[in-house]
Amino acid sequence: MNDVIIREDELQVLLNSLDEVRVSYPLYKGDLLVARPEGMGFRLELLASREAFHAWLLEYAPIARELPSYSDFQECMLASGIVDYTNRAAFDEMLTSYEQLKKAVFFGLDTNLFYHCFVTNNPEINHASYLIVDTVRDEITYAINRKYPAKMIEEMMACAPDHRDFIGELENKRMKRSRKAAYLALKEYRTIRDRATAIPSLAPHSHLSEENDRNIVRALRKFEEERYALPVLLTSDVYMADLCMAEGLEYFYLDRPYIMEVTSCTPPAFRRLLFNLAVVFGFIQCNGITIFGEYGGKGNNLEELKVRFQDDERYHDFSRELGICRQLLVLGISR
Repeated sequence: MNDVIIREDELQVLLNSLDEVRVSYPLYKGDLLVARPEGMGFRLELLASREAFHAWLLEYAPIARELPSYSDFQECMLASGIVDYTNRAAFDEMLTSYEQLKKAVFFGLDTNLFYHCFVTNNPEINHASYLIVDTVRDEITYAINRKYPAKMIEEMMACAPDHRDFIGELENKRMKRSRKAAYLALKEYRTIRDRATAIPSLAPHSHLSEENDRNIVRALRKFEEERYALPVLLTSDVYMADLCMAEGLEYFYLDRPYIMEVTSCTPPAFRRLLFNLAVVFGFIQCNGITIFGEYGGKGNNLEELKVRFQDDERYHDFSRELGICRQLLVLGISR
């Protein structure tokens, strides 16, 4: 057993060694997806259905809240830019229509869109057009630092005794909700915080999501009253959309697909997907090679992953290729 610490872009070295990539979660029976090189990208086959995830979680009912769900899988696909909202065309039409207005249009981001990496996946929208209510920032930061106590790790090991080596890596590391907040939402927030406009909340952050939703909507309404501008709240939360309608705030509801239907993606998007799955799920496997997103000894560098090889030959081949790529990178040569 050999471990290597890598960055997201270095996953390409691993992918180059595989004819097809079968992605799985060690505790579940069956693959999540299969990716096969095709042309300049990958052809994808999504094997894990909503029903399959439901059945897998039933096997681990006492610890199901900490195991990957179909919703988590979907969130990783959205954040990778591989899956899109079902009403994407209507959203693009809305953007075009707003360009005809004389007043400035700003887009307020609901908290859920940071988890979908909406900003990264929509580079055509100027970062200066975004509004971030303080409540959104507070919701993200509040969720970041919840860690597994030793007792919970013991409970998880008792439910999945054949997978103690995987679960043990999570001890004193971030719980699932915190992993999603740190690796998806916080990273996305950092990409735009210097250019987006911060909007003060009218009330302190609450532990009740309904109160926070009202704070976000009312803060944007106040912004509209004080500026000759049109704030538009972007959300994928039906409740938030209803609240905007009741408060008279312009909004656009981005509809997540109930069933994901995707057939292909680019290499960068696939690398991002593998990274997202590893950090949100905690760990995944690609053709028997384990990729840890959280692991013992991991520092503050959120970009790092740990790859574990059971096969010595694969490990040595990967290490050699990785070393060559790193040397070329130092010399400024792209391979």
